[in-house]
Amino acid sequence: MNEKRMTLKANLKHFLDEDGNELDLTEQAKTIFQFLTTIISTVSDNINQPLIDVNLNCSSRAAELSCDGYIKAKCIAIGMIEWHCDTCEASGTVSNWQGSLWDMQKRTIH
Repeated sequence: MNEKRMTLKANLKHFLDEDGNELDLTEQAKTIFQFLTTIISTVSDNINQPLIDVNLNCSSRAAELSCDGYIKAKCIAIGMIEWHCDTCEASGTVSNWQGSLWDMQKRTIH
């Protein structure tokens, strides 16, 4: 049996208003939003690490998921985070997160 790989490609701006604040989201969208912002804040706070263990269960993407795996993530390009579950085939990317409230990168003033 060939299982289909679950990939979530998310643009953070789709969850935000023009001021960068969270939109009024459905419960399902809020769950995904919280999942993504946890990944963003963890990766951006450790931006120079090659692979980051995010303190996040795979099943926190949706209530009906039963995967006990944990999320690992990394910044693969400017403005692009890639994540995957260490147990199942779930994976995805997050774009347009830089400069958001969840971007924890240290700013350098020149």
